[in-house]
Amino acid sequence: MAETAPPQGLQRYQIMEPLGAGAQGRTFRAIDRQTGAAVAVKVLHLRSLGGDWKPFDLFERECQALESLSHPGIPRYVDRYTSETSGDFFLVMELVEGTPLSQRLGRPGDPAELLRWLTAALDILEYLHGRQPAVIHRDIKPSNLIVRPDGRLCLIDFGGVRLAVRPDGGSTMIGTFGYMAPEQLHGEATPATDIYALGATIAALAAGLPADQLPRKGLQIDVERCVAPGRLRDVLSAMLEPDPTRRLASSAAVRAALGASARPPRSQPSEPRRAASSSSASSQALEHAPAPDYPALRSLPKFLRVFVWLWAWMATGLFFLIEFVFVPTVFALQASGRRYKKKAHRLKRLRAREADALSSVQRIRRRLQAIATNSDPRDRPALPEGRERR
Repeated sequence: MAETAPPQGLQRYQIMEPLGAGAQGRTFRAIDRQTGAAVAVKVLHLRSLGGDWKPFDLFERECQALESLSHPGIPRYVDRYTSETSGDFFLVMELVEGTPLSQRLGRPGDPAELLRWLTAALDILEYLHGRQPAVIHRDIKPSNLIVRPDGRLCLIDFGGVRLAVRPDGGSTMIGTFGYMAPEQLHGEATPATDIYALGATIAALAAGLPADQLPRKGLQIDVERCVAPGRLRDVLSAMLEPDPTRRLASSAAVRAALGASARPPRSQPSEPRRAASSSSASSQALEHAPAPDYPALRSLPKFLRVFVWLWAWMATGLFFLIEFVFVPTVFALQASGRRYKKKAHRLKRLRAREADALSSVQRIRRRLQAIATNSDPRDRPALPEGRERR
């Protein structure tokens, strides 16, 4: 009787030295024998799980998530295969070369560098959270953010994406203490959860200490003792609100707050006023943020500028309707449902989602307005420096 041939993956990839280990398996450097390229291979030893299938479920989720994602700040999916002989499962992905941000701990971070890392990470989260359904990483921390040799930032380790259901109906808690948002302790995860972890990561890098060693005021990280005064400290404070309904809930909201002028010192308003301000903080920051600029549009031929100008204003009008009619109507109808009546905590979350949706719509509307302004055919394009109009 002929022996069964080993899986093609076992022949194609030569496993080399280990790169790291976690609850969902070990990761190794490997060589793709077909291409000669270095890759990363994550191995899950099913026989070592002792009948616990949760790590396997998370491993499957990671494979499915990476296979569906395509972003320069996320490791590229390459392959997956199984060894029936050993009971091992293999995920092959792009090998991300570079330096983890965890190596920057031990000394206070440079504010300009921190801001650059924050904005780069926001770009990655904006892509993940914009998926349908949204992909929640749940374990953002310095060791999972790699700075490539060319300076680009990459988010790795998608072993905790989404929620894994326990047999008793609960959920598996994923995350790292110090960087975890408080709601993760009872299994809740939303885009705002990743925003908190990113805020804790930047605060840790600013102070040069792991997040679980940062000073605190009650449940909240004491950002004033970790970060120098300035807009970055103000934004981190809003990202690290323990209550997710008061936290900056999206990448768009954080970008808007970064673009806004420094906020005034916090007061101690009454509870109703606090709730109102939390639902409108993102939109107010966005309204005060400087409008984007697209100077290249001014150098287009006039007939193209007319076309872009008309299209941009028509699209702007559509987003005005979405912002002031469609979104408020949809959320008002949802709030009138039985699910939200006499359920204050659910209504707060709904209001937070409404503010998040309005922030995203406002951001697009402002970009369209900027495109229309910069492509206005009535404006004459700027001449190169040193030339004058005759």
